[in-house]
Amino acid sequence: MAIKKTKRKPVRKTKAQRLTLDEHYMGLEPGEDYFENGKSLHDFFGWYNYMYDRKKVNQVIISYAKKFGYKNAPRFARMFLPTTIASVITGLENGVRFPDHKEYPGEGSAGYQKYIHAELRAWNKQAQALEVKDLNTDHIIKKKRPSVQENINNKGQSLLSEVDHAIDLWDINPFDMYKHLADNNASSAVANSIINEYDGMVEEVIQARNGTDEQLKEGYSHLTKPEKNKFIAFLNKIKSDTERYVENHKPVRKPRKAKQYSAEEQVKKLSYLEEDTDNRISSIAPRDIIGSRQLWVYNIKTNEISSYTALDRGGLAVTGTTIKNFDDSESGSKKLGTKTTHFIDRILEGGSITLNKVMSEINSKASNVTGRINNNMILLKVD
Repeated sequence: MAIKKTKRKPVRKTKAQRLTLDEHYMGLEPGEDYFENGKSLHDFFGWYNYMYDRKKVNQVIISYAKKFGYKNAPRFARMFLPTTIASVITGLENGVRFPDHKEYPGEGSAGYQKYIHAELRAWNKQAQALEVKDLNTDHIIKKKRPSVQENINNKGQSLLSEVDHAIDLWDINPFDMYKHLADNNASSAVANSIINEYDGMVEEVIQARNGTDEQLKEGYSHLTKPEKNKFIAFLNKIKSDTERYVENHKPVRKPRKAKQYSAEEQVKKLSYLEEDTDNRISSIAPRDIIGSRQLWVYNIKTNEISSYTALDRGGLAVTGTTIKNFDDSESGSKKLGTKTTHFIDRILEGGSITLNKVMSEINSKASNVTGRINNNMILLKVD
């Protein structure tokens, strides 16, 4: 009896193994046999000129110069060294077999090694006597204090290394973007800076799934169509969790004491839960309850949603830890069951018309509310 062989599921490529869009159009970084495959020096320098920015050029040259003992290497950052030097250094370190250099015929890569050191000796000598008048002011990279926006962007990017790792293992290990941001105490501004970080990847996978780009289709061929759909949903969940986190952590501007002093005094003893990371929700500022028409409260311990509707135009009030001035006949509480996320989203995203219908949509027995608030309760929304 013949044994039926099961088809092995293709191993999914990690993010690091997938081609970037730049590599699709520029090709991979030059390797050992680059010139043996018909490529020219023009192609070689063109690749690095496109891929390397000024910061990367300086990093490559200074690191290499320090390794070979050039004492003035740190000062190279104040000079404008050519990208070609960084290109050759990288090529030599990657084992590229160079053709003969015009000044060193018959020596191949060894000739380019001599060329690099001749260049570095000249730059090292120039750096030793470097004065302000010698600086290339058009290209100099000035050290300056990072701006507020640069600091925000840097902090945002530092959060993404773990997210990138999670994307590589998206179908193996679960990942919660909201908790990741909360665990790192990310500010609203920092989280907002990375909301659209993976839009490009989503667009790539959509094009690969729809077959509108042959290169992308091949690049994501390790995923079946259902897997592509799940991957797109995973990336979109990262974005939606980030958007929810930003909304929940927007800085609250302190009101003028003359206007809001009484409201602050009313709620200063109110006990409530500031944030529930499991459901990605956080409490509003308690002072917003004062004078509001309606308050929605979620109890994480009992999985109940409560609605308080004001008795009159004076709106809701607070005394100690209790909501006051609500209409018993219009207020109530219901358990959410398995549709917790659905109804929380309905409340958070809905307007007055939606809010008036939510309680009737919940299929559980209604109970009366007492007005007492404790530290298991999220102050979800006021209207």
